[in-house]
Amino acid sequence: MPPDPIYLLHGLLGTASAHFGAQMRTWARQHRVIAVDLPGHGRCPLDAADAYLDQAVGYVTTVLTRFGPGRVVAASYLGGPIAIHVAATRPDLVTSLVLTGFVPGLEQAAFLRMLGGFHVLAAEQPGLAAEYERLHGPRWKDTLSAYGEDCARHPQRVLPGPAVLAGLDTRTHLVNGSHKTAERDAARTAGGIGPRVSGVVIDGAGHIAGHDAPEAFTAAVEAFWAGGAR
Repeated sequence: MPPDPIYLLHGLLGTASAHFGAQMRTWARQHRVIAVDLPGHGRCPLDAADAYLDQAVGYVTTVLTRFGPGRVVAASYLGGPIAIHVAATRPDLVTSLVLTGFVPGLEQAAFLRMLGGFHVLAAEQPGLAAEYERLHGPRWKDTLSAYGEDCARHPQRVLPGPAVLAGLDTRTHLVNGSHKTAERDAARTAGGIGPRVSGVVIDGAGHIAGHDAPEAFTAAVEAFWAGGAR
């Protein structure tokens, strides 16, 4: 029997290939890798809609239903929460879950500062705005607005706490970089959340550890898949 497919879900205003390009090249040698660009991002044919989180969860569920149950690797506070909701509602589709650049129960104020940073940086750095345009086309502004408005209405859905992870039937692994204190501490203490949750810190990596330290990140995820994470 062939191994489970690997699904890759990116962070806000990223794409699967931008955040997990190195892993796509490595894992594609032996696995079926499915890079999922979320609504309003990259090559996804769907533009962002109102109730964005519901739209994205539905889209990912449809993709997994089409290609079959598999391992999900998800980044930050877009791919991460979406993957968690899919695993919670359709555990039959998610055989394991890796979260990166993610802190269970992150404080809402810290999250809103991070979200506001996208607008500020895009306004201050024309090159960054041009990169968003290249990746997503002019729709990136509407995507950012739709996501931000939905987050303001339902912050708890974007910031699931430890109890949500503990309640999943899916083995879950936090793989965070060491540069950000909250992310480092979350990965170090993840094993205390519940028997199906574990974590590891990637030294020298930042928010997107798979991009910053691709070999270490890939090895950490593969160790988890092999059952040796704890």
